Amino acid sequence: MVDQEIHVIGTDDLVILFGLIGVNGTIIKEESEFLPLFKDLTERPSIGMIIVAFDLTQQLVEFIVDFKLNNRTPFIYYLPDIFKPNIEINDAFWNHITTSIKKLII
Repeated sequence: MVDQEIHVIGTDDLVILFGLIGVNGTIIKEESEFLPLFKDLTERPSIGMIIVAFDLTQQLVEFIVDFKLNNRTPFIYYLPDIFKPNIEINDAFWNHITTSIKKLII
């Protein structure tokens, strides 16, 4: 069994912050860098968890949700921007889940 690690994809301040506690990461400046890096990391058996600490478009959030539904590993956590006002309203995963539930109920 391979030892697994956590990897952070995000802005420079959050990647550096996680680096201070020993978590490896990759700084991305533009959203176009996200998908190739994400696909590369998900193919590595050494990666057990990916923390996404970068604002993504709704299309990429849906891609991540689809990935999570169809793959057990690695575990993906989309870290909401904790400094954003009204975080509970703007959390992309929460909004996607509640929208899906509403579709099922109605």
